[in-house]
Amino acid sequence: MVGLALAAGAGSTLLHLGVPLPWALLSLTLLLRPRRSSERPAIHSAPLVLAFLAGGLLTYDWNHAHAGDCRYHLRENAPLDIRGRVVGRIVGGRGEIAPEAGKTEGCHLPLRFVLSGQAARAMQADVPDDREGDGVVRIAAGSSVRVQGRWRRGQGGEARDPIRAGYLRAEKLAFLEDPDSDQWDVRRWNGWVQSRLGALFPNQGALVEALVLARKERLPPALRESFARAGTAHLLAISGFHVGVVAGLLLLAGGWLGLPHPTRFLLGSVGVWAYVLFIGLPDAALRAALILTVLALGRVWGRAVAPLGVLASAFLWFLATDPGALLRPGFQLSFAGALGLVLWARPLSRRLSEGLGSRIPPFLASGVAAGVSATVATLPIVAWHFGRVSVVGIPLTLLVAPLVALAIPGILLSLLASILNPHLGAFLALGVEATLTAFSGVVEWAGALPFASVWISRPGVMAGCAGVAAAMVLARVRPAPFLGGRRALLLVGAWSGVMLWPVATDLAGRGVLELVVLDVGQGDALLLRSPKGRWILVDAGPKTESFDAGARIVLPYLRRRGVTNLDLLVLTHPDMDHVGGAGAVLREFPVRGVLDPGMAVGTEVFLDALDGARGNGVPWTVGTAGDSLDLDGIALRVLWPRRVENESVPEPDLDLAELLADEGANGVSVVLEVRYGAFAALLTGDAPAAVEADLLPRVLSSRVQVLKVGHHGSRTSTSPELLERVGPDLAVISVGRRNRFGHPHREVVRRLEAEGVRILRTDRNGVVSIKARKDGELTLRIERGT
Repeated sequence: MVGLALAAGAGSTLLHLGVPLPWALLSLTLLLRPRRSSERPAIHSAPLVLAFLAGGLLTYDWNHAHAGDCRYHLRENAPLDIRGRVVGRIVGGRGEIAPEAGKTEGCHLPLRFVLSGQAARAMQADVPDDREGDGVVRIAAGSSVRVQGRWRRGQGGEARDPIRAGYLRAEKLAFLEDPDSDQWDVRRWNGWVQSRLGALFPNQGALVEALVLARKERLPPALRESFARAGTAHLLAISGFHVGVVAGLLLLAGGWLGLPHPTRFLLGSVGVWAYVLFIGLPDAALRAALILTVLALGRVWGRAVAPLGVLASAFLWFLATDPGALLRPGFQLSFAGALGLVLWARPLSRRLSEGLGSRIPPFLASGVAAGVSATVATLPIVAWHFGRVSVVGIPLTLLVAPLVALAIPGILLSLLASILNPHLGAFLALGVEATLTAFSGVVEWAGALPFASVWISRPGVMAGCAGVAAAMVLARVRPAPFLGGRRALLLVGAWSGVMLWPVATDLAGRGVLELVVLDVGQGDALLLRSPKGRWILVDAGPKTESFDAGARIVLPYLRRRGVTNLDLLVLTHPDMDHVGGAGAVLREFPVRGVLDPGMAVGTEVFLDALDGARGNGVPWTVGTAGDSLDLDGIALRVLWPRRVENESVPEPDLDLAELLADEGANGVSVVLEVRYGAFAALLTGDAPAAVEADLLPRVLSSRVQVLKVGHHGSRTSTSPELLERVGPDLAVISVGRRNRFGHPHREVVRRLEAEGVRILRTDRNGVVSIKARKDGELTLRIERGT
C-alpha cells in the first residue's frame, strides 16, 4: 500500500509541477530499483506503474477542470446577481457566498465578495447578528442572501486557488426568506454553530472558531503572526489536532466504562464523525477523521494495522477524490506530521526513557518525542510555504498543548450545555475563556521574543533537502556509523546544505546585477540586486479592499530569496498601484531609506506608508533629477522629476503646473536610469510622453538593453521618440491580467514590435528575472507566479 501511495503521489506531483511525461516516467525507476536481499520483497512493478499513471491521469483531469473553472473566466466589471448562502462570517465587509443551483445564472461556485461602503451603510439597520450595536456588519454564517454587484479580477496574476481569482464588489446585499430550505444543510448547521459560539465566547470567539472550526478570518492579524512566530499554528484546526483530542477523550471514556477494545474504537470512530459533522465538515477534520477511522476498523476487525498502511490508504483516498489537495499546505502538513509520528515518535520516546532512565516520566518522554517527530517532519513544508522556522515551537507546544486539550472539550461541553440550559452553557464558557486567555497570552509572549523564529528562503529549504539526500546516499555507500551514526549524518547534511547555500548563492551572484519585475497585477514592483547581494525595491504594488501586494507578493518573495534588509525603497509616485504595498513592507521589513518625488497626498495608502516609515525610524528623502547612488558598482541616477534651478541641460518647453493638472501624480513619477558596465536599464514608472521628451537629453547611456514600459503600457507613454533614442532590446510591461483599463494598449505593443523589441508581460509571463553582467550579457528567467 505504501508503494502504491508513493507511486500515485509521484505521478500526481510531477504533473502538478508541469514535468514532461518522459521525465516523469523516468522518475518511476526510483520506485522500481532492485532491493537488497536483506530488505522486504519488492512488490511487482505493474501495480506501481498503474498507480503512477492513475495519479497522473487523475491530476490531468483535475487540472483540466481547474483551468475551466468559471471563476477564472468571468470578465472584469461583469454584473452579477447571486442568490445563495453565506459561508463563514462576514468580517470587515468581506465574505464568501455559495450560490444555490437554480437560483443564480452563470457561475455556481463559491465566490468571495466585498461590501462597498454604500452597501454596508444601507444594510446596517437590517443585520440580525449585530448584538454589540456598533454598526459593524455581522451576518450569521449560512444566512440566505442575494448579492448584487460587479466582478473584480484578482491581483497578482492567475491564482492557483480559483476562489482567489477575483471577488464580487457588492453594491447591494439583501436577506432572503427560505422557509422550504433543508434544515440539515451543512452551511446552515455550521452557521448556527458559529453564532452560538460567538454568543458563548464574546472575548475569545475568534480563537474558538479557529480551534474547532478551522476558520481563522476573525483572528486578529497580530495574533495569527504570534502563532506563526511561536511555531504553534498547528494547534489550530489546520492540522486536525482538535480531532485527535476528541478521539482521545472518547477512547479514554470507553476505557473508564470498561468497554472492550473493538467496541471502544468503533464508538470512538462514530463519535469523531459526529463531531466532524457537527462543526461543518472542514477539510482538516475530514483528513484526521478518515485516518482515525481506518485505524479503528483494523482494531474492530481484529487485524494488525500497519500505521504506514493506514496513512497510505488515507492518502490514496484523498488523491482519488481531490488531486488538488496535494497543493494545499494543510494537506501536506497533516500527512507529514502523521508520518513523522509513525516513523520516529516511538523510537525516540524509547531512547529518551532508556537514556535518561527514571529521571524523565514516560508521559513527558512521549510528549517530547511526539513534538520533536512532528516538528522535524513538517519543518521543510513550514519553511517552504511560510518562509519561517520557529525556534521555540517544540518546548512551547509541550507547554500549551495541555491547555488546548482542556479547552476543546470545554468548548464542546459549553455548546451542548447551552442547548439544554443557556445559563449552564454560559457558566462553563466562562471557565473555558479563562483557559483560552492564558493560552493566547503565552503564545503572544513567546511570539514577541526576538529569537522566536528565523526566516529561511526557499532555496535554503531546497539546499537543506539536498544535503539530507546526499547524506542518505553517503550512508548507503559508507554505512559505518560515526558521531552518532546515520541520524547524525543526516543532521549534518541538512545543516550543511542550509549553511552553505547563502555562500553559494552569494558567490554565484558576484559580478551580476539582477533586475526582478514582480507579478503584482495592475501595478508596479521591481527589485534590484547588486553584485554583492544588496537590494533596492522600486514601488511595492497595489493595495485594494481584498489584496495587499506588499504583504501577499513582495514580502514573501523577499523572504524566499533570503533578503534580510532593503538598502532603499523608491516610491515613484503616490498612486495606489505603486505605493499601496509600501505600508506592509515598511512595517514588516528593515528598510534603510525611502526616496519619492516629494508629492505628498492624503490617501489612505500613502499615509499608511508614512506611518510605517515613521514607526521604524526610516529616513524619507525627496529625489530630483541629478541625484545619484552608487551601489556595488551600480550607478542609479534620477532623471525625473526635474530640478529647475542649476539645470545644466537646456529646459524644454514643459510647464510643470500644466503637466500636473493634466497628468496628476504621473507627472512627477520618478524615472531611474540603471547602469552597470555596458548594461543599462530605464525604469520609467508612470511618466507620460511629455516627461519622456524632457528627460531624454539626460540619459547617459547611448542605448538601454531593458525598458520598463511606462504606465503599464498606456498609450500616453512609450513614445516613438523614446524608443528611437534608447533602442531597447527587451521591454517589460507590469500589468494585471484582463485589467479594466485595456493595458497594454495595442498601439504601444505595435510600436514596440515595429522596433524589434522583445516584449514580456507579467500578466502572461509572471515574474521576470533579468541577470546582467558588466559586458552587457543578459540571462533571462521567467517564473509563472510568485
